[in-house]
This record gives sequence, structure tokens and C-alpha cells, in this order.
Amino acid sequence: AYQSLLSLHRRDLLFTYLQPPPTTIDPDNLAATTNSLEGGINAPIKELARRHRGLSLPHQRTVMDWWLYLHTEVPDDPVKIARDQRWGQDALSTATDLITHNTTATTNDIGAPAEYDTAIDTSYQHNLGIQKGWIK
Repeated sequence: AYQSLLSLHRRDLLFTYLQPPPTTIDPDNLAATTNSLEGGINAPIKELARRHRGLSLPHQRTVMDWWLYLHTEVPDDPVKIARDQRWGQDALSTATDLITHNTTATTNDIGAPAEYDTAIDTSYQHNLGIQKGWIK
């Protein structure tokens, strides 16, 4: 296997190297990767998400939406948008409705985990979950 790989490498068939066209002005300044999103367009928004990773998912979504909106070509005034949204009251009422719906729609009768729990059950249970004591 080693000799096969060595032979392919010697004939320049193992890896493909792209050569810039001869008319390229500065071939040493070309991007080293074909993925222009990772280091360019997505980098600031990924950094923003990393710095605010403790936020709830709806709040993170709002932060990302605002960042993207404010980096468009001609964004509107944020105060005008906030006025149109009644200073967040529309989003607050939507979130309140969703929270109320989510808490009333689930029951533990179907075996779903408790939404708010007080402790880990330490009594023996015949499963692979968290257990207490020595292995017997």
C-alpha cells in the first residue's frame, strides 16, 4: 500500500494542486481555501454567537437577526423598527403565548420528563441512567 501511494504521489496523481492562470496579478495572495464562508462572511456572526452563547435560543436568534439586518446595504432606523414592533410587546406576547402553550400541553402521564425537576432520583432503577452506590 505504501509503494502504491508513493508511486501516485511521484506522478502527481495523489493530490490535486490548482495552478493559478498565468494572467494572475498576485498569485501568492490567493485564498488558501475554497470555502470563502468560513474565514470571511460567516466569521463575524460565528464570533457573535460564540460571545453570546449563554443566551436563550429565541434571544440568540434575535441577536443574529439584528446583526444581519444592521449589516444590510440600507438598514432602516432601529428606533423605527422598534416602534413598529411596539417596543418588543408583540414579541413578548408571542413568547408568553408559546410558554403558556408549552407548559400546559405536556403532561407526565405519557412518560415525558418533568419540565422542572427538583432532584435526580437516587433509588435503584433497572436501567442505564444515573445510579447511586457500588456496582454489585
